Amino acid sequence: MKRTPKVILLMDTSRGYEQGLIRGILKYSRLHGPWKFFRIIPVVSGGRKIVLADLKNWNADGIIMREKDEFIPALSLGLPAIIAPYRNTFHKHSNITTNDNAVGIMAAEHFLDRGFRHFAYYGVGNWSWSFNRQNSFSRRLAKDGFKTHIYTDLRQSSQAEKQSRLANWLSSLPRPFGLMVCTDDRSHDCFEACKIAGLDIPEDIAIIGVGNDELVCDFSDPPLSSIVLNTEQGGYKAAELLAGMISRKKAGNRNIIVEPLHVVTRQSTDILATEDRNIARAICFIRDNAGHNINVEDVVKSVPMSRRLLYHRFKKVLGRSIHEEIIRAQVQYAAKMLSETDLPITEIAFKLGYPDAKNLSRIFRREKGITPTAYRKNTASGGINYSSK
Repeated sequence: MKRTPKVILLMDTSRGYEQGLIRGILKYSRLHGPWKFFRIIPVVSGGRKIVLADLKNWNADGIIMREKDEFIPALSLGLPAIIAPYRNTFHKHSNITTNDNAVGIMAAEHFLDRGFRHFAYYGVGNWSWSFNRQNSFSRRLAKDGFKTHIYTDLRQSSQAEKQSRLANWLSSLPRPFGLMVCTDDRSHDCFEACKIAGLDIPEDIAIIGVGNDELVCDFSDPPLSSIVLNTEQGGYKAAELLAGMISRKKAGNRNIIVEPLHVVTRQSTDILATEDRNIARAICFIRDNAGHNINVEDVVKSVPMSRRLLYHRFKKVLGRSIHEEIIRAQVQYAAKMLSETDLPITEIAFKLGYPDAKNLSRIFRREKGITPTAYRKNTASGGINYSSK
């Protein structure tokens, strides 16, 4: 009789990131298991600290865990382990990491698409993932000639003092501006600081977070726009890798990379940074109809102004032509369909008015730097990297 694998799963289920990983792990267990999970975490529980012997006596086969101080002792069991790090990289084990470069670029382009010309980034500590998101966000904006204002407060002080310093910094920036916050959780600091500074969201400052933790995003006032991470597929691939490690079919020390999928736009960035209402109307028309075969003439008909004047104002506000904005919106729509549906690429191309998949692939690659097939594979697979570290 085949033995049921026993896996120690140490995750904080109060966070959206871990919840997504767990959903993927459970999906793998249902399809290829079942697995038995040890989910009692080694922290104080009922007044009694759970000792390492509790884990040893369970005779587990492997571990999937989040990096937390109270979880680290579990690694001394010497079992195959996959870790979702927060501050450190565990070179002796497999790691679940985020493509922070792609995250920063996605946030930057979200603001650029809305016509912003001033930008800022709010990070935490000197942790590599926050620093990497900051760098990629800044580099993408610099590519278009824009500067990014950076804020990271490392000083030890009360929460009230921290909020006051952050409010002063936000007040000093040119408005309106787009602010990327390193995680959804940290956006709370910015929302409170905006209240202190008397800044309106999104009119003065548009804010985007990372992780799309719905409880955090929807409880924000106004609701927070955020970048969706493909954590479920990351969790699935982590379980798949661990299964191979347990059966000795795959070695450890391999990376699983969680890719960003798209932005969920909520009220905190649901604005166009322009006072030209006709241009705003034209841009909204393009984005609302990105999944259809629209052209420049359709856009011209959507606003009460001449073609020539619309061309001039559109270029002045966004820095690109109407046709270029249509292409950008269609590529974003195609990316969403590739990551969220099983529609054939040919069918997506036809919906957008392209005669065949080849034409869409050429434009998609020019805009995204990757083919539609490769993009779908990355977002469907969780971006696992099976090269040894």
